[in-house]
Amino acid sequence: MSWSVRATQLPDGDRPVDLWIDDAGLLAAAPPAGAERLPGRFVAPGLVDAHAHPTVTMTAGGPVAVASADALSVLAGWAASGVCLVRDTGSPGGSVLQLDLAAGMPRLQAAGRFLAPAGRYFPALLRHEVPQAQLTDLALAELARGSRWVKLIADFPPVVDGIPAGPAAPAYSLDAIEAMITAVHSAGGRVAAHTTTDLAGALVRAGVDSVEHGTGLDESALHLMAGTGAAWTPTLCAVLRTAGTASEAARQRAEAYRERLRDLLPLAQRLGMPVLTGTDTAGSVVREIGLLAEHGLEPAAAIRSATTAAYQFLGERYDEAGQPATLVTYDIDPREDLAALAAPAAVIIDGVRVR
Repeated sequence: MSWSVRATQLPDGDRPVDLWIDDAGLLAAAPPAGAERLPGRFVAPGLVDAHAHPTVTMTAGGPVAVASADALSVLAGWAASGVCLVRDTGSPGGSVLQLDLAAGMPRLQAAGRFLAPAGRYFPALLRHEVPQAQLTDLALAELARGSRWVKLIADFPPVVDGIPAGPAAPAYSLDAIEAMITAVHSAGGRVAAHTTTDLAGALVRAGVDSVEHGTGLDESALHLMAGTGAAWTPTLCAVLRTAGTASEAARQRAEAYRERLRDLLPLAQRLGMPVLTGTDTAGSVVREIGLLAEHGLEPAAAIRSATTAAYQFLGERYDEAGQPATLVTYDIDPREDLAALAAPAAVIIDGVRVR
């Protein structure tokens, strides 16, 4: 089966272009014979969830692991919604590396197990504690298992009876973190760092490739990131959610962070640094795009965070003839109405039509 698309390319196109997919599922340089026209007047290379945990789900008692079959079902649902590329930022024991992905599933970049010491991450997800003396060796072991990333828990509250309690604090020394990052980079991998404190700037100086959550970021840290090429995945669906039972202090902290975001996100856009969409274990990529726009990014920039900028940062090709075709089309221009992203007209992932 071959297809053709005539649509305006998102996020920056201003007129329709022609794209073709041959019967091998590859982007073609010329129209294949008998190509079927795909619906949709706007086209993107597919949405990207750059901070996801398909092998984890949230419960009233906290996050827990899910069975492989359930994780595959989650990924299939994401594919149908237009999510074509997923960066898994940690899984219990590296379980995501054992998933048997069928054709038509999102492309998946894995980070293997969570790297955290005893008492500094959710026990149901950590499974294997990572002492500081073994941080580098165990990070390299995840790359040897097939991960392209490693997930560092750089700071976290102490965990008491399975629940984070108190303020977050560094999980490892900066010397140990820098040594690990250097070794991972030498081995061809990259490092994503969970941080919610003012440690972010020091982590960037140590060489991390992406800051996850980053609720402690400030303007100076963003300038550092712009200089190193590090990305920020704010995970707004997760960090801005407040439970109905949340204290007034927690609500005030969330509101204060919303105000900071309205300064930080436009600054990141002006600096040209990658801001990526990531859902963590909450919400959807479409909702994340909406939150980025609500907190200071222009709609086209918010869409860029979930499409071209994410593909480029993650090193995934999407627009060269002869490679597997991955794209999503829409009937309505989402730059005019972001809600249109929730209703893709067609989805093709690596040459397989999913929708």
